[in-house]
Amino acid sequence: MIQRVEAGRELSQSALVQLSESLPDLIGQGITSFCVDTSSVIEFDSLTLEALLEFDALAKSRGLKVLIDRPSAVFSQALRITGLAEHLDLSEVGGTVES
Repeated sequence: MIQRVEAGRELSQSALVQLSESLPDLIGQGITSFCVDTSSVIEFDSLTLEALLEFDALAKSRGLKVLIDRPSAVFSQALRITGLAEHLDLSEVGGTVES
């Protein structure tokens, strides 16, 4: 089962930490994949980018697939500049994660 999460205008470190902490419960509910819609994200900081990378690694270590879906222009640029785009699964056009 795919869990779709829509980030708002601001993507925060605390939101990603909360999502990470909920992984055991979500896995128990049968979630196998995450699709994080970041099309509206325009406010974030370096701690957010670090938390996103940590969430991705934690989820994958538990056998989950993670897709960062439709990153906004500014978020996409930040991911590319920092090199994180090479470590995350990105969809520029609204893709899906196979379960």
